[in-house]
Amino acid sequence: MFVKNAKFVKFIKKKISRFSNQLISKIMKQIIWSVLGLSLLISCKKEPAASTAEVKEAYDRGTTEMYVESSVYPIVEDINEVFKTYYNDADIKLKMLSQNEILSAVYKDSNRLAIMPKTFSAKELEAFKGRVVPKITPIAKDAVLFITQKNATDTLINYNDVIAVFKGAKKSEKVFVFHDANSNIVEKIKTDAGVTELSKNVYYAKTVEEIVAYINKNKNAVGVVGINWMLQPDAKIKEGIKQLRSMLVYNDSLKNYYAPSQSTIADNTYPLIRTINIIDVQGKTGLGTGFASFAASDKGQRIVLKSGLMPVTLPKREINIVE
Repeated sequence: MFVKNAKFVKFIKKKISRFSNQLISKIMKQIIWSVLGLSLLISCKKEPAASTAEVKEAYDRGTTEMYVESSVYPIVEDINEVFKTYYNDADIKLKMLSQNEILSAVYKDSNRLAIMPKTFSAKELEAFKGRVVPKITPIAKDAVLFITQKNATDTLINYNDVIAVFKGAKKSEKVFVFHDANSNIVEKIKTDAGVTELSKNVYYAKTVEEIVAYINKNKNAVGVVGINWMLQPDAKIKEGIKQLRSMLVYNDSLKNYYAPSQSTIADNTYPLIRTINIIDVQGKTGLGTGFASFAASDKGQRIVLKSGLMPVTLPKREINIVE
């Protein structure tokens, strides 16, 4: 009897084991198919969101390209980075170019969004007749600097003397160093001097880094740059500019020399001030409208103020009275 019972128990265990294995196998198959189905569903849902090309451009979303004049690139880059943190679906790609390159693109309609330290004349605006009239938004004021070696004996400069040199009416041992022959600064000096080219006493550098290096190696060199690069130097020029200083520029009206600073830009005592403008010829409420609104807003103007440039509109400051 005991032997028969033992055989019966062994038989039952074998049946249970086989049934358990079949059940486990069936459950595992169901789990695997469920996981695969869920993964497929998730990947299908993610695909449309991952494609930024499908996002229709609006003031707070989409993708576009903005051309930026080289001398004001650092402040535009700062504003754009903060703009992206507020509008995650917005992607404005910045491209640093000379003023002439930007104007050529805008006039030819190959680019419709730009930032330059330039104010259009009535004659220049006539080129847009019959087309989209540019929306121009001022966002900041900056200054043109003359920089030289820190140990240079000559620390003063008169802009009229600089113009006289390029007119050929005055001799000078100085070599004026510019970033790009087509920059906004070069165009202003050519216009003021009434010449088509700056040929004598001039050196054109390809980068701001090259300007800094050239001045440090040549005692007669005078760099002519926008203040933005000196206030917000990148890693490539941070050490080099420690050996340089800005010259004081003569103000004809006030009969005195003034150093470039946020305060002298604010009160207009520094004589070489420019307005940085956003030029939008998109002809629609796109990212250009959104970026311009943000840059001119209280948030954008605080970024300008922090950079050392002068905001067009001073940000509001709340005063808390403590009793």
